[in-house]
Amino acid sequence: MGKSLISDAHRRQRGQTMILVAVSLVSLLAMAALAIDVVSLYVASTEIQRAADAAALAGAKAMADSGLTSLPQSDPNFGQVQILAQSMAQSAIKAALAAPNNQVAGSGVALLPGFPSFNFTANANQAINDPRVTVTVQRTGLPTFFAHIWGTKAASVTASATAEAYNPANMTNFTPISPKGVKPWLVANVDPRTTNSFVDPTSGNVEAGAITNSQSDFWLTADCQAGFHNHTCILQVASPTANVTAPNNPGNAGTPNVQYVPAMVSTTALTPSNVCHPSALPNCGLGSDYQNSIQCADMNPYQSPQCGLSTTNAEWDNIDRINPNGPFSTRQDTTEGVECLIHATGTGLGEGQDTINPTNWPNGPMQISPPNSATVVSTSSSIVTIPIIDVRPGKFNNPSPNVTILGFLQAFIEQMDPNDNIQIKIMNVVGCGPTPDAAPTVLGGNTSSPIPVRLITPP
Repeated sequence: MGKSLISDAHRRQRGQTMILVAVSLVSLLAMAALAIDVVSLYVASTEIQRAADAAALAGAKAMADSGLTSLPQSDPNFGQVQILAQSMAQSAIKAALAAPNNQVAGSGVALLPGFPSFNFTANANQAINDPRVTVTVQRTGLPTFFAHIWGTKAASVTASATAEAYNPANMTNFTPISPKGVKPWLVANVDPRTTNSFVDPTSGNVEAGAITNSQSDFWLTADCQAGFHNHTCILQVASPTANVTAPNNPGNAGTPNVQYVPAMVSTTALTPSNVCHPSALPNCGLGSDYQNSIQCADMNPYQSPQCGLSTTNAEWDNIDRINPNGPFSTRQDTTEGVECLIHATGTGLGEGQDTINPTNWPNGPMQISPPNSATVVSTSSSIVTIPIIDVRPGKFNNPSPNVTILGFLQAFIEQMDPNDNIQIKIMNVVGCGPTPDAAPTVLGGNTSSPIPVRLITPP
């Protein structure tokens, strides 16, 4: 009797292992499906945040390119440029979100209603030097697997990002900036088209009228005496009986021009070096350190090139390295460096370089086109960053090489003339006053713009 009961119990337990295995397999499959859903959503969240970041940065760069951050509200173009900045930012954001590398799970994302949004708060000097743009994007219809159990066939992800275009101009207390890839021309703070300077040296304010669509062209000319049979930049004199003068506006008949002195460049004297490595040079041939610094984008900044310090933060070359107005081969250093940079085959216009058309500004962006083409491009090797130096009495002392940077010009190089003068068009002006705050210097801009564009966290 006892054996029979035990046998019956065993028979009743047969098949339980199969049921347990089946239940376990279902659980394992469910966990695997859940893992796939979680990973898919995690990847989609990463992708959509990258898309939001890219769109916000594109919008901020567009605002910087409009010229908005350079203008005080007293500038006659201020109101229209604010409208232009918003329009350019919206177009840049739309283009960024349409780019294939900003897709989420293989499809594009959409802006939520009300975005992009803008912060155009003016500072105490009534300038919008720090505009911000916020984007919030969403990707709907993401496929799911495990969520089907609860009747959910698709999911969505959302991300936000805020970016700013920071110009320390027109601010009392500001964080100094240190742009990358500046060119070795230390330009006098004297606007040759007006009676003003580019930047007010006591306040850091950009002067009204610094950017115009009709009179923004002028020439950069070296403040070095021609004809010296050495490599030294000997400053020019105001008259045969006058002392040597600092770089200024020489006021040549009918031709707006402003003088510069060559910046100190060296492969050994500075740490880090501010001359491009030969491997980074275009196929134009290796020249002097000065020429090499012109013809390629040097990512190492000048020695302490921060804009906004009240003490010396750069040096000009007053020893035996380069005279841009020197004879023979040294006379060509500026011309050959610039021609290499802008891909020109000779002096003058129409030599293979890009061109710029400013006639739409401030109602539309300045348009840049490749040679012999109606195509409009968003950037060019002809766009450069140039330091502005303080040339007031007692601030520029010869033969001392020490100078103070007051700001930077973002300029488009149009041509070289046969006398080594550089024709430029102003696109933006960065100014810095003498009262920086204690925040770390912002390493910003790129090889073509002195205005840092960066993400703000949290948005």
